[in-house]
Formats: sequence, C-alpha cells, structure tokens
Amino acid sequence: MNEKLNQMSDEQLLSAFIPEESAKGLLHDYSNLYNVLHMASDQQIRTYYGIGNSKLYKMQCLREVMNRINQQKVKISKELSGTQAAINYFQFLEEKPVEEFWAVFLNTKNQAIGSKCITVGTLNASLAQPREVFAAALQHMAASVIVAHNHPSGDGEPSSEDIAVTRTLITAGDMLRIPVLDHIVIGKHKSISIRENYSDIWDA
Repeated sequence: MNEKLNQMSDEQLLSAFIPEESAKGLLHDYSNLYNVLHMASDQQIRTYYGIGNSKLYKMQCLREVMNRINQQKVKISKELSGTQAAINYFQFLEEKPVEEFWAVFLNTKNQAIGSKCITVGTLNASLAQPREVFAAALQHMAASVIVAHNHPSGDGEPSSEDIAVTRTLITAGDMLRIPVLDHIVIGKHKSISIRENYSDIWDA
C-alpha cells in the first residue's frame, strides 16, 4: 500500500478528499499541494466544483494536520543554543495569517521540552501577559524560555510594542529565575532576534 501511495500524483492524493475536478483545478491554479493548503483561503476553495461544507471541512482538517506536523517535527529534544536554531524552530509561524505569540520551554541543556501558543491576535502588552507564559513554563519545569511571534506583513522588524513586551517578560522571568533567552520575530521576508539586535534590553 505504501509503495502504491508513493506512486500517486498530487492530483490523485488530493482527490481522496475532494472531487477529482476540484483537485485538478486547485493544483492548476496554485501549482502544488503546499500552495493549495497554505495559500488558498476557505472562500477560494469553496468556489471549486463540488466543494460544500463537508468537503471544505476535510480540507480544513488536512491543513491543520500539516500545520501540526510542521510545528511538532522540530520540537523533540531540539537544542536551541543559537539564534538561527531558534528562528528555524519558529519558522512555521511565517505562514500564519494573523499574529500568534508562542513560547518554547527549555531544560538546562537548552532542549525544547514543550511549547504553547499563548495568544492569537495583534501583539500588545495586554495579550502577552507574563502570567500566561510563566504559568506554562512552571508546568513544564522549564529552566528558561524563548518567545516568538509573527508579523503577517512579512517584515520581521520589531515594533515598539514588541520591545515593551520583551522588557516586561524579561523582568518577570528574572523574578521567577526562569530567564527569557530571546524574543524572535518571524516575517516571510526577514526574521529577527530581538536579543541579537537589541541586547541592551537584557543589560538593563
């Protein structure tokens, strides 16, 4: 069975979830499976032949499965000892249509032992509360934390609000002796480590 699946075309695989005509049309318009699942909105998918609520639901489930695989495949005993490793860890955020604020919890060897989406929405001080981050960190018995969020605009340059949130989290982490090692801002065009570019925040 596995060998047979390996030989199937993208169109044949997608046709297992939606009508063949729809699969053909979507792949023609979006070029490949990745683009179909990440670039085509629910509203756009609905315009194709034979896709009603039930077929759209299957596509949504398939998209969510892929999102979770992308998130989880880099999270098992992954050492996050450098800026690029942290950026790579959170790279899945670049495809998110809205801002999501995440935290990854590390052991004493800087290995990821868990992660959590803290908030969804425009990042501000009220959304990225230290209690949300550090309650989860304590549950994981974390030695340290790295936080990250995405800029759907594609530009990873931190805003003044990003800097303010980082300062607040650093202060809370120092009090709890669970240091915040970095705050990563993910953009499609550029991703930035706030610690690497604004190190004075940690020295204050």
